[in-house]
Amino acid sequence: MPDKAVLSIGHPTPNNTVYILDDDLQPLPIGAKGEMWAGGDCVTAGYLSNPDLTNEGYRPDPFRPGHVMFRTRDLGRWTPDGELEHFGRVDDLVKIRGFRVELDGISNALETSDCCVRAVTLKFDDRNLISFISPATACPDKARKQVEDRLPYYCMPALVLALPELPRTSRGKLDKRSLLDLAKNHIETTGMELG
Repeated sequence: MPDKAVLSIGHPTPNNTVYILDDDLQPLPIGAKGEMWAGGDCVTAGYLSNPDLTNEGYRPDPFRPGHVMFRTRDLGRWTPDGELEHFGRVDDLVKIRGFRVELDGISNALETSDCCVRAVTLKFDDRNLISFISPATACPDKARKQVEDRLPYYCMPALVLALPELPRTSRGKLDKRSLLDLAKNHIETTGMELG
């Protein structure tokens, strides 16, 4: 409903559960962000003929013995009225210099620059973030200023590259591997030293 203070994705369907858990698979309090795990009748026994993937994505449900739960890799939290809010993928939550950083938040800040249409931020290593903006005419310094004005110092990308467009895989997803390779090549070619 448009007049609600918080827009949510609702709540689990009957006979299904969603848990918001921390890194140790412990339940988080209402309002705290964590990883969403799905349980109940909707959860399958695992991936067909792929025990490694099954072990990675499935766990015994500690809250319902005899059942399993599935790692959705989504970030969420429960609202006080029992609904779920969704905050993107766990892949977008990284640790940099010991701080938890939401990559989408940095990309969104870059996109507030009047010259930037699209941005993506990736973890380069444990100390550095790198960002890509488009179109090629976008000004990296202007976009970086938006991050500096809005977010803590540890969210500042070490490198911002402007591209005509952000590369996609054959399935239409953002090609993160290609972007990381492009950044590595740029850093090696220019002799840039990261902090």
